Amino acid sequence: MTTHEVEEMLDITKKMLIYYENEGLVKPLRDNNNYRCYNQDDVSKIKFILLLREMDVTIEEIKQIINKKKSIRDVLENKKDLIKQRQLDLDHIDEKINNYIKRKKVKIAVDNVLDYGTIYDRLYFYKDFLQYFQTEIKYSDVKCFKLSMSSSIGYMKFMEVHMNYYVDLDVITQYDTYSFQIMNNEVVYQMMERIKAYPLEDPLGLVDIYLNKRDMVQLNQYINRHFRKWAKEYHLDNPRDSIIRRYK
Repeated sequence: MTTHEVEEMLDITKKMLIYYENEGLVKPLRDNNNYRCYNQDDVSKIKFILLLREMDVTIEEIKQIINKKKSIRDVLENKKDLIKQRQLDLDHIDEKINNYIKRKKVKIAVDNVLDYGTIYDRLYFYKDFLQYFQTEIKYSDVKCFKLSMSSSIGYMKFMEVHMNYYVDLDVITQYDTYSFQIMNNEVVYQMMERIKAYPLEDPLGLVDIYLNKRDMVQLNQYINRHFRKWAKEYHLDNPRDSIIRRYK
């Protein structure tokens, strides 16, 4: 991507891109005409930097995170403590920190392909590790993958309710827990292929369901038939029941 394309996509100035480059945070390649050329890793890193800057993380702290001298969670927790100590009016920063720590909506990718048009961030599944922004999670560090499911209302027509279903993934390591909501159901089976060999907590049997039902229509019909029972048994959020109660 060109500098202008990155400016447009991330709403960032050329001056700021050059500043991050001078600070050693991003290193775009140069083409034959000496123009900067940003690849997938550069774009992901800039998005990561912008997110941390919104949470009042300093450039020096970002350098330490990128160089793996500090963890993101430690920096953010210290930032929350600092807000409390100074009793500053920084509720918006505190809210951003809390939002970062909670479950993240992502699209998954097993191949190293970047979808510039998506509004969701990417969780990459590589051979030996997972990657979310600049956070790498080695499979060897994973104690357990926890799988569950959530739903949202797609559309309503008269009394007919269409539901969207998503897989919730918790990656539990010896250091931390990372929580994601998978937004592209059509490739979830690829994720299941990767994680099925590792310790799992999968009370709904989602690994088998997704690996055995590759057809999306068949998959959605199956989930639609069983989700209400799952929601009741495993205390899952079921907005469809709320709508039905409203119209009774």
